[in-house]
Amino acid sequence: MNYISDDFKSGKNLTLGEYVIIEPDVVVGDNVKLGHRVTLKSGTIVGNNSTVDDHCITTGACYIGDHVNIRTGAIISKATIIEDFGFIGPGVITNHTKNVIYGRSSKVPDIQYLTYIGFGSIIGSQASILAGIRIAPNVILGGGAVVVKNLDESGVFVGSPAKKIAEVDNDYKIDEPDNAGYMYLNEHVINPMKTYIPKLKITDNYIRLSPDLH
Repeated sequence: MNYISDDFKSGKNLTLGEYVIIEPDVVVGDNVKLGHRVTLKSGTIVGNNSTVDDHCITTGACYIGDHVNIRTGAIISKATIIEDFGFIGPGVITNHTKNVIYGRSSKVPDIQYLTYIGFGSIIGSQASILAGIRIAPNVILGGGAVVVKNLDESGVFVGSPAKKIAEVDNDYKIDEPDNAGYMYLNEHVINPMKTYIPKLKITDNYIRLSPDLH
């Protein structure tokens, strides 16, 4: 049994597992595969030829590009963008806030941050990516790594906090389009997110890449 909102929009050749939950205002493209017990919350967009495997959850208002492979049990938070050909390993967690305001003083700022995973990057199993992080194209992030600052160049990163230990072998790299690293940094993608996250903060490192954002 699946729960699928009446306004769900999908392209051709959708494959659905069992016990899938799709909330209102979700869009997926052509040739998308959704595994068992997947939950896509409102504002989620999934591009063409992408896979969201068993037990994965999006918490809403995120953008998953084309040819993205998200493996078992990953949690993709609000305000996360994954560029094309990204690989997200089992149990990966992205985040969208640095400040837990639940039960706290009103002086704690309620700010949400954009998290961005670049073209062709591989995120290893159970890695954790903090809110507001930008990962460059063709990064390999080791399993269990914790990313606390931007990964601004291609490379192999491991550990907590994640540190570069090697260059990426050419056999692992995918040829990048000219706009890799900012292909979805545009108002067409960001503005719908702001419908759900009105306090979404676009930091200077993103504005430098795409000046039309503010």
